[in-house]
Amino acid sequence: MDKDLKFAIITEGQRHGVTLTCKKHNISRTLYYRWLKRYKSFGISGLDNTQKNFTPVNKTKAEIELTILRLVKRHPDYGPRQIKYLLEEIGHNISESAVYNVMKRSNLTTRFKRIRFSNKRGKRDNNNYPDFNELKSGECWLFWTTYYGFFEGIGDIYEYTIFDYVSRIACSRLYSNLSIENLENILTAVAIPVAQNLSIEVKHLCFFQDSKIIHKKTDYCISYIDGIFKNSGFDISVHVLKEQDKLSNAPLEIFNRLRGLREGYTDGCLSYLMAFTHSAATFKELKTHLQKYIRDYNINYMSDYGGRLYSPVGYHVKQTNSEMVLPLWAYIEREY
Repeated sequence: MDKDLKFAIITEGQRHGVTLTCKKHNISRTLYYRWLKRYKSFGISGLDNTQKNFTPVNKTKAEIELTILRLVKRHPDYGPRQIKYLLEEIGHNISESAVYNVMKRSNLTTRFKRIRFSNKRGKRDNNNYPDFNELKSGECWLFWTTYYGFFEGIGDIYEYTIFDYVSRIACSRLYSNLSIENLENILTAVAIPVAQNLSIEVKHLCFFQDSKIIHKKTDYCISYIDGIFKNSGFDISVHVLKEQDKLSNAPLEIFNRLRGLREGYTDGCLSYLMAFTHSAATFKELKTHLQKYIRDYNINYMSDYGGRLYSPVGYHVKQTNSEMVLPLWAYIEREY
């Protein structure tokens, strides 16, 4: 059964009752709730039979291109053949011509251009990840998008989320498509102003490997994002989190924790919004409902931090010995 039919059955069950829906489609309630749980944790991608680890179809191509560019930055004197040999050492059997084509697309076919690229972007988009065990509150932001599905009268719905790894402070908005412009909007209109008001010193922005936004034009996106932060006075490193990357310095348990944070937060958002998505709410109303939920989550939602209960903002205030000063708009609903 394909994911669209599963999503339709989930929607029908929310509107007309699980028991009747399961009888109609000849499925068990156990299976229905299994699908519902996957949907709440991953969005539509959780319903895809062929997507065991929920990675994009073009994952291999995107991974290899990122690896090639990182190797070029580390070894700008190397041409396609030498880079090919390095790739073989880390388990990628790629032809010399394929390496050359990646260099050509990135305008790196001459030694001079590779050296300039290495000097200019030496800090960006590398997988020498931050030490997640030593990070302070606010220093490392995670970014992901979740596709909620297509809803009659609204269209496609995507959740964009900026999530602080240590404090778990979150900024989320709903959009109708995937674009770098929407990422810029949530950064400049919400995340960065909150960081400035809470004296957050962000140093890292980490994309999950299934991010379709940054994989479209990786180097362009990183440069674009870097400019957004620089204009606001931040100097950050951008990372793409890939569990299978042999150049990674992060252990598997870190990736499991990152994935768990994402799944838990997404489950909370979707569980809250599902009642509204199935009650003929408008897109504008859904945005307002999500803003209310995020505000309550950040300020009032208590969870365990090393054996003590805090809200995300409360924990950050404690860790930084600062005051909880949020801009006025953080307490009201704003249109976007």
